[in-house]
Amino acid sequence: MSKKTFSFISLGCAKNLVDSEEIIGGLQKQGYRLNTEIDGSAFVIINTCAFLESARLEALKTIKEMGKIKSSKDSQLEKIIVLGCIAQYYDEREMKERVPEVDLVVPISKNHTIPLLVEKMFFPKKDLKGYTLQKNRFLSRPPHSVYIKISDGCNNKCSYCLIPSLRGRLRSKSIEDILDEVRAVQKLGAKEINLIAQDTTAYGLDLYGKYMIVTLLERLCAVKGFEWIRLLYTHPAHITDDLLKTIQQEPRICNYVDLPIQHISNKILRLMGRNTSKEEIIALYGKMRESIPGIVLRTTVMVGYPGEGDQEFDELLCFLDKYPFERLGAFSFSAEKGTAAFEQDQKVDLETSSQRLKKVMEKQKSISRNCNRCLLGKEERVLIDSFAHNRKKAYGRLSSQAPEVDGRVIINHISGVSPGDFLQVKITGTGSYDLIGRSLKQTRKV
Repeated sequence: MSKKTFSFISLGCAKNLVDSEEIIGGLQKQGYRLNTEIDGSAFVIINTCAFLESARLEALKTIKEMGKIKSSKDSQLEKIIVLGCIAQYYDEREMKERVPEVDLVVPISKNHTIPLLVEKMFFPKKDLKGYTLQKNRFLSRPPHSVYIKISDGCNNKCSYCLIPSLRGRLRSKSIEDILDEVRAVQKLGAKEINLIAQDTTAYGLDLYGKYMIVTLLERLCAVKGFEWIRLLYTHPAHITDDLLKTIQQEPRICNYVDLPIQHISNKILRLMGRNTSKEEIIALYGKMRESIPGIVLRTTVMVGYPGEGDQEFDELLCFLDKYPFERLGAFSFSAEKGTAAFEQDQKVDLETSSQRLKKVMEKQKSISRNCNRCLLGKEERVLIDSFAHNRKKAYGRLSSQAPEVDGRVIINHISGVSPGDFLQVKITGTGSYDLIGRSLKQTRKV
């Protein structure tokens, strides 16, 4: 078995996935071969999430499973490398105490050096003088829809969030580096660019001394060859009039904004350290609806934060009813050691938090169903993502549906198209989250 054969496990969010794809690409550039099977690989790399306790438990479980494989009598697996947020949460000593089979723990700041670290691990006598690290990216998802991470880290000080302590302060990529990456994936067939970061609207503040997301969007719109630009992970305190104007005026920027508000009670927002208020959120909501006709908004809310009583929760439910979001994700507060919220009093018990989460999702299910019904009978442009095994059904998305987190369009009895194609589709049926459509005609490939 070649020492240059490896497997990769990527856990967590899309931002982690981008890191994983860059590391895999860097290894491939140095002659390493990705193997889909753990058994038969010389080493396995596990990129982890540690944002919540549940994510850390999942990561530790996965690492321990790899440890068992490595320790088994007939296994060819020689090395286990752990990186990502759990490598920041636990240092190398702590990680090896928990899973002794781990060979290397790589902090996030050293991700780009992994090919060199692997060379030193497997070929200790090799002369590495002059060894150069080359940037490359391996696309693990269909190449027509790509995540582009424009920055890492976060300057916001939300009281419940571990990200600043795990990922550090905001570090933006240069506009030229982002454009180079976009041009590279465009050559591979990218039709949709999804911009991600811990806070995309803060992009450029560290590097250029001011918010530069508008300038970045304008430069991206000048790159030919793809059709959709989607803005994810924005912060309501950083949405500007110029940004809204740019979204409205640029046809390739999707009329879709991911706007996590977390809560609406001023009391809870203040305790969360969100640097915004109920009044500001309502004003922004109205401004976005007015300035960008047909805009689709996605948000995220948290229930069960310390101090959230029935009054504050009812306030949130009433707000979501009066100011509905087409897309919504919700989660329960998790007390994470190392955050300000960990020390806060007036904890909400697990049962109450679970009941509140259920109520929010029941309300959103009804809102989403009503929004979908408004599309019944309309003709919409759909980007094809994938097919059922029998290829009698295709799965795609409207520009108002983000990959992986939103619903999809299910198109029956379809042939002669491929992932990455655009279709004109008539919406013939609606569910709570998904849509059903019939193909009208295939538009030209871009």
